[in-house]
Amino acid sequence: MGSEISNLNQNKKFRTALLSIIVSLFLIITKLIAGFLTNSISIFASAVDSFVDVAASSINYFSIIKAEKPADKEHRFGHGKAEGLAGLFQSLIIGGSSLYLINVSINRLIAGAALQSLNFGILVMVFSSFVSFFLARYIKRVAKDTESIALSTDSLHYSSDVYTNLGIVLGLITVRFTGLVYIDSLVSICVAVYIIWSVIGVFKETVDILMDRELSKETVKEIEEIILKHQPVVKSFHKMRTRRSGSKRFIEFHLVIDHNLSFVDAHNLAEEIIKDIESNVPNADVTVHVDPHSYPDYS
Repeated sequence: MGSEISNLNQNKKFRTALLSIIVSLFLIITKLIAGFLTNSISIFASAVDSFVDVAASSINYFSIIKAEKPADKEHRFGHGKAEGLAGLFQSLIIGGSSLYLINVSINRLIAGAALQSLNFGILVMVFSSFVSFFLARYIKRVAKDTESIALSTDSLHYSSDVYTNLGIVLGLITVRFTGLVYIDSLVSICVAVYIIWSVIGVFKETVDILMDRELSKETVKEIEEIILKHQPVVKSFHKMRTRRSGSKRFIEFHLVIDHNLSFVDAHNLAEEIIKDIESNVPNADVTVHVDPHSYPDYS
């Protein structure tokens, strides 16, 4: 049953990553056409952002394939960190592209340029907003179901696109009715700054995973409560270490138990606790070392 669920999650990841690539390519073509027809730097900025989405989604697709490979003799803990590396690389790409957009927008702001066919540009960006909105919701749902940080990052891309596209729409409408062309460049700069701000959280999360940060305090507390439910046979525990690699959560600790238990009973108790943790903590890989309790108290 667990294997079937794992395979189902893998297939959902693959299909979703591929879908995001296809949608990004479609949006790039649409926005480039609109950009050339309107001469709007903010629409071109959005097209560049979609280029980034294609690159990021492609990296996601191949990193997910890599991350889902089973453990082997060279990678005993699996390949889950491939997703963390992909998330880190994506955040750097997005941050760099945003700085580039700021530079281009400032140059356009100084030089100035006439805009045209604004009604068409507005329609294209409204359409792009709808597509990005529904795609972001779908990817976020799959990311939550499969606990994929790569897809979670992808969802952030498209969520950001919704706001940036709507900001561009508002800017184009303002230009349409006021003739203040510089607003187009100002909107582009705001879009880039927003993207940079959004990506900081993703960068921090991926670094935490790559640096083997402990699981959340809430998760660790839940694990501790599960262990202590087995008192008084379980006397205590120590040397607990937790970390996350991709969607996998690795948990290990020493379990101090009543020294009067037989070897078989001690083993069965440890297995019971492991199953209890795995049923409450998704994708948990638990390792327990059993220590006998003796006098003076084991510590």
